[in-house]
Amino acid sequence: MRSISRKPALFSEGARARALAFFLVGCCSGALGFLAVVHLDQRAFLERMTPYQTWIVVASAVGGMIALFLAGDRVGGTGTRKILRYLSGSIWVTFVGALIGGTLALPLYGTMFGPFIVAVTLAGAPLLAVLWISNMFAVNVLMSRYQTERDTIFAPGGSTPHTHADSLTVRMRGRFT
Repeated sequence: MRSISRKPALFSEGARARALAFFLVGCCSGALGFLAVVHLDQRAFLERMTPYQTWIVVASAVGGMIALFLAGDRVGGTGTRKILRYLSGSIWVTFVGALIGGTLALPLYGTMFGPFIVAVTLAGAPLLAVLWISNMFAVNVLMSRYQTERDTIFAPGGSTPHTHADSLTVRMRGRFT
C-alpha cells in the first residue's frame, strides 16, 4: 500500500501492529477492571471514583499488557495450529493478566481473587465475554502480523519464513498445541 505522506515510516507495519495489540489489551483490561470496580461499588459509576478504585483500573490495564508481553509466542503466529494457539494464548493472557493486575491492586488477596473476579465477570455478562473474545482475536491477528514480519527479516533469501530453521513453527516442534 502506498504511503500517504512522503516521509518514511518511523516504525514497520509489524511494530505498529504490535503496539496496537498492546493498546487494545490495555484498554480492554482496564475496562474489565472498571467493571469489577462498579460491580463491587455501584456508586463508582455515578460518582467520582476514589484513588484506590482508579488504581484498580490502572493495575488491571498494566496487568493485561504485562501478560501480553510475557505471553511471547503464545499469541499470534502462523501455521496449522493457529486456532489452538489463539485459544491457549487468549486464556493465558486473560488469567495471567488478572493475576498480575490483582497482585498490583491488592497483594496476596488480589492475587487470589483477580482471576476469580474476571471469570465471574465474564460468566455473568455473555456480551462482555464475546467482546473480550473478539478483542483477543484482533490481538492474535495483529501479533501474527508482527511475528510474520519478524520471521521474514531473518529468513535467508531462498527460503520462506515457514521452512527456515529459525521459523516459529520449526522452533515450537509440538511444545504448544
